Parts: sequence; structure tokens; C-alpha cells
Amino acid sequence: MTVPLTDEEIQAFHDRGYLVLRNVFDDDELETLRTEADRILELLVNSSLANDRTSGRLVLAEDESGTQHVRKVQPVSDLSLTIAEVSDDERFVAPIRTLVSDDPVLLEEKLNYKQPLPESVPLATTCRSTAWPVHNDWAYYRRDGYPRSLVWSAVCLDDCTGDNGPIHVWPGSHVRHLPHRDTDEGPAVPPDEINYKGGVDVTATAGSVILFHSLLVHNSRHNDSGRPRRLLLYSHYPEGEYEGYFDQRNAPIRYEESAWESEYRRMMWAGEFEDRFEAPDTR
Repeated sequence: MTVPLTDEEIQAFHDRGYLVLRNVFDDDELETLRTEADRILELLVNSSLANDRTSGRLVLAEDESGTQHVRKVQPVSDLSLTIAEVSDDERFVAPIRTLVSDDPVLLEEKLNYKQPLPESVPLATTCRSTAWPVHNDWAYYRRDGYPRSLVWSAVCLDDCTGDNGPIHVWPGSHVRHLPHRDTDEGPAVPPDEINYKGGVDVTATAGSVILFHSLLVHNSRHNDSGRPRRLLLYSHYPEGEYEGYFDQRNAPIRYEESAWESEYRRMMWAGEFEDRFEAPDTR
């Protein structure tokens, strides 16, 4: 059931740049989404092993202790009918419609796993941490001409706590776009533009949805908890503010990787490869 935003919630979003909607998804729905996250992870790791190349959807990190982590998978909606259907769920699409005063159109989607693996897999890692730099998302989207009124929605598949690398935001920083500099991890707000010691953690229980403006400055720490911190993320833009092709950022990845995933399935059917990776039990 869709619950309309209160005047206080609307004002809070416009003042702070983010809003937490508690208990949007129930336990059964969460179990389904977690199962899908495990299935997608198994698909991409096993297809990568079968093809002797790391999938372009899959980003792995290895920290200083040598522990391997799944950082993110992007894009994902073409891998899961369930995840594709959630992107239109009125329980968070309706609040976005209220906040942007227009019909929201899906731009892209991803799964940020921040998930440690009990055993490393022989695939390339491109990061040393599951942390994300201090940035706003419009620093990426502005290059493709998307409007700054984009809103992200993060569905919490796990509890987001202080020790597992929650989203960390600088409330009110969405009122203007802060300059970014290119770094090895992507565009980042330099420390002379914002107090790196400021901001607040956005903690939330599994099933909650975090909405935040594309100009909101945020980052996250490395996940040191030993538990996954999976966020299913969607971005939507107001329909009337952009007329381009909505999937231009991710369509090339979907096109290229689907061929490799098909080859993996062919190898499985032909008995040329057997799955070697199983998603760890996170219950």
C-alpha cells in the first residue's frame, strides 16, 4: 500500500536532500530480493570463471587484509524480472513523483553489495576497498545531459548500521553543485570544498528505502563488519526534463555482457563447464 508523504517529510527532503522511508518492504519480499541478489552474483562470478574474464557488470575489491569483496553489480534489471518490476513499485515511485512534481522515469539501476567473500575467486579486482569517495551523482550524470533533479532510491536489503559502511551524507549540500575533481575512483569533491569530517551516517533497517537528491554530497566507508550491506539502487528523473535515450549509460554493457552470459550457458548445457562458485550464506 502506498502511503503519501507528509508535509513534514516533503519539507525535510527539500531541506536536507534525503529522506528515509521505513519498513517499505516486508520480510517475504526481502527474502525474494536477497535470493535474487545471490542468484545474480552466482551467475556473474561463474560466467566470468567460465569465460576466463571478469564480467563488465561485476566490480570486485581486495582490501589490505587480502579479503575479497563484491563491490557492485551494474546493470541488473535485465538479469532479474523481480528487480525490473521493483523499479516501478509505487511505494517509492509515488514519493519521487511527489518530490519532483512529475512522472519519474527510470535512468539506471545497480546492486551495491559491499559483500565479503569467505574465499577469493581467481578474478581481477579493480579496487582496494568497498568505500566510495565524497561526491554527488550529478557529477557523473551531467556529462550525459541528465537533469540535476534526479532522485536516487536505495532499497536496503540488509540493515545499514554504523559498522558496515552505510551511506554518509552532508545534509543540505544539494542546494548547489559543488566542484569535483577527477580521481582514480571517479569524480570527487575536494576537501577544500567541504568538511570531510562532517556529515552524518544514514542508518536504516532492512526493508527501508533511502531517497536522495542527485546533488546531495555523500560517500561511504569500507565495510568492516564481515556482513554484506546490499543496497538495490534505482535512479529516476522527471519525465518532462529529459528527452534522450534513457539507457545510454548502461546499454553498451548489457549488450556486450549478454553475449558472454549466453556463452556461459551454452558451456553449461554442453557439459564444458560446471559452476564453481556459490553465494555465501548471509542469514
